[in-house]
Amino acid sequence: MHSLSDPWSPVPLNSGTTLRNRFVLAPMTTDSSHPDGSVTEAELNYLSRRAATGFGAVITSCAYVHPAGRAWRGIGASDESHLDSLRAVARAARGDGGVAILQIYDGGRIALPELIGPDALRGPSAVPSARPNAHTPRALDDDEIDNLLAAFGQAAAYGMEAGFDGIEIHGANHYLVHQFFSPRANRRTDRWGGSLDARMRFPLAVARTVRETVGDAATVGFRITPFESEAGGYTLDDASALANRLAAHGMDYVHISMDNFRRNSPQPEDRDWTKSRQQVESRNPIEAIAEAVDGRSAVVASGGIRTLDDARTALTAGADLIAVGRAALIDPEWVDKIQAGAHSQIRTHMPPSAADIESTLTIPPPMVRYLLSRPGWIPRVEQDSRP
Repeated sequence: MHSLSDPWSPVPLNSGTTLRNRFVLAPMTTDSSHPDGSVTEAELNYLSRRAATGFGAVITSCAYVHPAGRAWRGIGASDESHLDSLRAVARAARGDGGVAILQIYDGGRIALPELIGPDALRGPSAVPSARPNAHTPRALDDDEIDNLLAAFGQAAAYGMEAGFDGIEIHGANHYLVHQFFSPRANRRTDRWGGSLDARMRFPLAVARTVRETVGDAATVGFRITPFESEAGGYTLDDASALANRLAAHGMDYVHISMDNFRRNSPQPEDRDWTKSRQQVESRNPIEAIAEAVDGRSAVVASGGIRTLDDARTALTAGADLIAVGRAALIDPEWVDKIQAGAHSQIRTHMPPSAADIESTLTIPPPMVRYLLSRPGWIPRVEQDSRP
């Protein structure tokens, strides 16, 4: 699949879908939906502005597949009542001829008690998250696991009915699918846990269920955290083995979730980016995952891609597609300016005030608050300066 050709060249996927270039708008948490999981006008405006540019594909913020798996205030794909909302999101994501992909997830043990109720928290095992003040979930039983697999399939079906071109399974960032793969979160001794093969079983079952639901002509991707930096976490070799199996299960792409692809840093579960991590990998995850899928699936790189040189570096490492998140938050027209060679015109810092960020960059207020809660994650103009 990988080629070092022009980043603006079309990219054919196994499904038969062709992306017009290698740039993908990355899924970004908005935290801005209505309480019932329907999309807000502010979310649609955020997505529409960025999808109106020249991205080859647009991946939405993740939609929950089950009400007990809500990890933030986002869109839902758990009920037929969400269809009108999903149709609006699909129209916005398609924009100016791009491929619209719905990302789906379940929060598992990091779902928010204030959204799901104090007694609804569940996960692979009764082991709390590494996040501060985390509640201990109850362990899912076999029937619940089967029901969750069905929920992923139903959410994918809703996405296709709503007009999306494909589905991305969120198997990264410490959500439920990731938790089943993690030896830190999954202490089960039944068929769903224990050995590496057993811990792969739920992620692969989700992949198989979604693919069978949407058919071969729809695009299906899987987002993966390439290793866990926490002690006792899974390794890059483990993730590469899963990527190999995902390619065999018909995934059109494997999307590597990284905070910075150059620094080899995945998202920590405790969300504390200030401290050093106990486990690091010397190899570049892009190279390792690309070797594992061996051309059977496209490889998507993400994290810290701000310039055309960054994109080319990731392509050289083995990526086929480039997911752009923070750069497109800061400058919604980033991809068009890159394509036009107008590099000096690209905004590199958010405005100084929250109100300016909201109005200038078309970002919903709750999303602005979320971004500003992570100091240093996105460059920002100093309060006493001007953009």
